[in-house]
Amino acid sequence: MYLMLGTCPDIAYTVAALGRHAANPGIEYQHTLDRLFHYLRGSSDYKLVYRHGVPGGDTILGYVDTDWGSDVNDHKSTLGYAFTLSGSAISWSSKKQSAVALSSTEAEYIAGTHAAKEAIWLGRLFAGLQQPSSFPIPLLIDNQSAIAIAKNPEFHDQTKHIDICYHFL
Repeated sequence: MYLMLGTCPDIAYTVAALGRHAANPGIEYQHTLDRLFHYLRGSSDYKLVYRHGVPGGDTILGYVDTDWGSDVNDHKSTLGYAFTLSGSAISWSSKKQSAVALSSTEAEYIAGTHAAKEAIWLGRLFAGLQQPSSFPIPLLIDNQSAIAIAKNPEFHDQTKHIDICYHFL
């Protein structure tokens, strides 16, 4: 987990998935762990590089995605987001959603809400550090229906089943 939190955002999903089965791992999880160690050995010279003067380098960008109902045990989705500045990640997360999403749109909408809260926090952090950043921070979401719901409150009638806390987006 130290590597995931400090330097390797790309292994966040795998570490989270392995952690959910740490108490009673099966042979398939041992194979996944072996592949993870193989990947880490092969990528040990990779690093996050922050470049000054990159086009749009002072702009924080948020990328959001989720998989819909991928956990075969409880059918919950895993959400993930990453925020970049100067071409490298500055904040990232991968976690299982607390509720079962009824559609890919709902799963993406929930992920967008979590990312929006992180974007607000990052904006306030940069403002407190008196560092230039673009605000509002753009969130790049690939689900057109989730984007439409976020932009247009008229669609909320069709999404009343979504918990009100996710309409924060």
